[in-house]
This record gives sequence, structure tokens and C-alpha cells, in this order.
Amino acid sequence: MTENRPRMKTNDLYVFELPEEIFRSLELMVFDSTVTEIETDQRKSLTKADLDQQNETLDLQGGCRTCENALGSTPERKAHYKTDYHRFNIKRKLNNLPPISSDEFDILAENDDVESLSGSDSNSDSEDDLYNEDKDKLSSILEDQIATMRVTEESETGIESHLNTRSPQIYFKSKFLPEDQVLGAYKALFSKSTIENALETIQNWNHSTSSKAGFENPYSALFMVGGGHFAGAIVSHKRLNIKGNMTKGNESMQERAVQFLEHKTFHRYTTRRKQGGSQSAMDNSKGKANSAGSSLRRYNETALRTDIQQLLQQWQPYLKNCENIFIRAKSTSDRKIFLDASACLDKNDARIRSFPFTTKRPTGHELKRAWCHLAYLHINKRPQADVKAKVVAEKFDNQRASKITSFPKVEDPDDIHTRELISLLKKSRAPALISYLRKNDLNANFKLKPQDDYYQTPTMLHYASQQGLKNMVLILLSNLKCDPTVQNSNGKTPWELTKKTEIRQAFQVARHNLGENFTDWNASRIDVPMSREDVDAINEKEKQMLELEKARLMKEELSAAKERQRLEKEARRGPGKILAPQLSSFQQNNNSLSDNQRMRLMREQRARAAEARMKLNANKQ
Repeated sequence: MTENRPRMKTNDLYVFELPEEIFRSLELMVFDSTVTEIETDQRKSLTKADLDQQNETLDLQGGCRTCENALGSTPERKAHYKTDYHRFNIKRKLNNLPPISSDEFDILAENDDVESLSGSDSNSDSEDDLYNEDKDKLSSILEDQIATMRVTEESETGIESHLNTRSPQIYFKSKFLPEDQVLGAYKALFSKSTIENALETIQNWNHSTSSKAGFENPYSALFMVGGGHFAGAIVSHKRLNIKGNMTKGNESMQERAVQFLEHKTFHRYTTRRKQGGSQSAMDNSKGKANSAGSSLRRYNETALRTDIQQLLQQWQPYLKNCENIFIRAKSTSDRKIFLDASACLDKNDARIRSFPFTTKRPTGHELKRAWCHLAYLHINKRPQADVKAKVVAEKFDNQRASKITSFPKVEDPDDIHTRELISLLKKSRAPALISYLRKNDLNANFKLKPQDDYYQTPTMLHYASQQGLKNMVLILLSNLKCDPTVQNSNGKTPWELTKKTEIRQAFQVARHNLGENFTDWNASRIDVPMSREDVDAINEKEKQMLELEKARLMKEELSAAKERQRLEKEARRGPGKILAPQLSSFQQNNNSLSDNQRMRLMREQRARAAEARMKLNANKQ
């Protein structure tokens, strides 16, 4: 069966004009670092009516609101205001701590050995010095209390605050909403001092009828700039009465109720279409362009800056006394328009804030939409605890507790020596390595620790051989006289841990330098000794052979490339084709004659042939 809750209208959620029943139903939600809800203390969750009733009772009784004590006559109240007890409760109130009773203060003063806080000690040099001394004592007591309270809270429940929402909003519970829904108010509406007491701040907003300068209603400033567009407005916290007005298709009821005391929008051509960014940004990234369009955009950027700063100067009386100043700037250069030396705004002004949500192109309608989105309470789903963060926090607490309870582990000196020696080996700092061994009276065959980490390289010579440190191999063998026959857990000597020719040659050179009587070289498995000259000759010969082989390969590759080019050329050209049958010259001439000319030609040819036969027969006779 569903509960019959009164319906909450959106128009009633304006944070500066909340209905009384809605405000009384608000309860500030407190969370820990993992966004797990913490039940608030009864004192923190007092409603507006309870606070008013409590203050009225104290006023009727002539009591002190700070100490929450009922006082009698006027002289008694004056004497109370001068006591250290009252001053101490004022300090607690400034640090968001509840007041303490006079008996608790007396016990606290006795425990902290505070004597003569009221200034009755005759040995004081002056009244001012005594007051400052008493003030320091009170401050030290309060600081100890705050530190103790923070340590207790962090050790038991962690940091608890209504600001731990991991959201730009703070949340309130209300009886007008289901259990899975809450009301959210943007943190940007509050200053650093007022957000600590959010419910009291909202109460002051709903009962405040005058701003700082004594105007009829408080107001705020809204500014948006980007892409050459600018929109600015001075918006009153009091809404307009729109009953009986005609509706507009593109505005909601909340937007039509926004009251602008001043507003201005203008645009200048500062950004090339579809290119993105201002002309100054393009100049800084790609260099200064010399086109007519770029010159126009640079001029318009300067003009836009001048127009905005002139408008700020005109609105300076408003800006001096407004409650909040919200600025939306697309880039750092746009934001400097409001905060540089030519503007009337101070960059350290606590009233300057940014819109905590994304906005569209700066227009007058967008200013109204942004203000409504900012100044109205939002109905959201109840925030869920971050399970992963909670598990990590518990694990961290357990680790911290184990570190506190466990005794500090004493590190083995051999481990420290191993770290230093390995560091010097990697850097090939031979003089420093020799100096460190002599200073700490360490042997050249020092066993590296811990053994589990260095089971393959138990000595410095093993490590240098495996890592390919040629110079250090020579130094360790020739200078420090390390034993090359030492074997690791797998039965391998330093010589067998390397596969590089240059390291093997370093071992052979060291064997030549030390002589055959230095150790059992067969046990070290090092190859035959060689002098530096022999090594250089072998390396030079191998270098020449490599160069010859390289030249031969290059020649073969060049010949193969030429052959490939020849074959590709022939393949492209081909054997050719006969496009038409070849005709004899007689056939070509005959084809060009007419029929009569062809018949006459044929008769003449037959006659010539007959004459030739007759002549041939006459010669035979």
C-alpha cells in the first residue's frame, strides 16, 4: 500500500522562497568518505521552528544564545558576557562545536591547570597582556579539544560531512518525498562559510528582505562569454508575479518568473566558422596569419573585451553589493576579461564562482535557464554508497591498525649493503664501489641478500656477467680479485651466465692479466686467456669480414635489383602485335585505281609479257 504524500510542485522548490512546510521537512544528510549515509545528531537536525522556539524562550528569559543559559538581570548578563566561559563557547561555536555547561568548563580548566583566567592575578604587567595570555590559553584548550575530536572521529567513523556527496549538490531528506528520493541544492550557491550550516543559510535566505547595500531585495550577477557571444544580467532573488500573464512557447513558468534588474547581450565576430577557437588561440598555436579575416577577428576580440569591461564599470554599483557572481568562460583568456587589471572584479573575491553544470551559447534565455537550474532544489535519487571505496577504506584501516600495533621491523644490514652495491654496479661507478667495500670492510665475494632474490647471481661477479657490464667484470676480476669459481644454486659460474662475446672476452683478458697461478681456471670454465692485443686483432678481423660480407651482399642485391628492373621493363613492353595484314606495293597501287584504269593497266601488262616471250623465243633460235 502506497503512502499518501502531498504532491511537491516544482514551482515551490525555489531555494530563496521555500514554503514553510517544505522548509520544516528538510533534514540535512551527512555522509562518510564512501557516501554512506550517517544519521545526524539531534542538535544538527533541528528544524527552523525548533530553533526559533528555543531562541524565543532564551530571549524571554533574558538568556545567552551562545551558552544556552537563562540569565536574570541586566548586570548579570553583562558580567556573563565578560567571562572566559562565554568567550570559550563563542570559540566553540565558530568551530561548529556545541556549547558546554559551566560545570564542564570548570572541570576542563582544572584539568588543564588554567589559573586566574579572569584576570585577577596581581603579578601581571598590564590588563592587555593578561587578556592576551588568557586568550592564548583558551585557544590552546580549544585546539586540543578539536584535535582530540578529529582523531576520535577519524578512528571510529572517518570524516563525516554533508559535503561528502561526490556531486556538485548537497542533499536533504523530506517527508514529502519517497524513501528513494532526496532534494539536492547546488554547493555553488553557498560560500565557504555558509555551506557549513546549510539549513541555517537557507533559513536566512527565506527571511532576508535586504541585501548588503540596503536594497529592497538581494541579487546576484550572471555572466557568460564564449565564441564571441556575451550575455550578462543582474538577477533578483525575488521572483516576478506571473499570474494572469500569457505563456510563451519557449519558456517555462520558472524562467518567466526570473526578474532581471539589468541584462545585456552582444556578439562580435571573433571565431572563424568550423575552425574552432579564437583568433588569438590560433595565433599562439600556428603563428600569426596575415589575412583580412584574421585582422578583423583580432580587432573584434579587443573590441569585445572593451565592451565587456565598460559594461562591468556601468554595473559596478550592483557588483559591489551582489550576493554571488557566476562566470562562465570558455577559455582562460575569456575569463581574464573579468579578472584583469582593467576590470572592476578582484580575482580573490570569494563571491566569484563558476556554473556547476554545462551551459549553451550565451543568450538572455540561457541566463534564465541557468539561474533556474541553479536556484531551484532538484529531486534526485538517493545516493548509493560506493562499495568498492568502502572495501578499500576498510582494508586501509586494517593495514593502518596492524602497522600501529606491530613492532617496527629491523632491516638486515646485508640487505642495505646489497642495495648500495647493486646501484653502484648498474651505474658502473668503479671508484665508488671500491671505496664502499673498503669503508664497510666487505669482501669482494660478498653474498648478495636476500638469497631468494639473488639465487642466480649470488655474487657481484655473477650479477655483472648476467647484466652485461663489461667494464665492471674487468674491475671485479683484475682489481678486486673476485673468485670466478664460485657457483650459484644451479651450479653455474659467472662465465656461464653470459652469452655476449664481449663479456666472454673480458673474462679471457682478466685471466691473461692475473696469470694461470691465480686460481683453478678449469673450475671457472673460462676459455683460453687472451691479451688485449689479441682481442683487438680478432675484433678488427671480424669487423673487416663483416664489411666484406656487407659489400658482397650489397653487390648481389644491386645486381638482383637491376635484373628485376630489366624483366619488369620487358614485361611492360611485350613482343608487339600486327594491327593489319601487310600488302605488296602492286596491291597498294592497284587498290587506288578506278576500274577503267585497272583494265588498261592489265592489258598493258599482258602485252609486255607477250613481247617478252616473243623476244625470248627469238634469242633461242
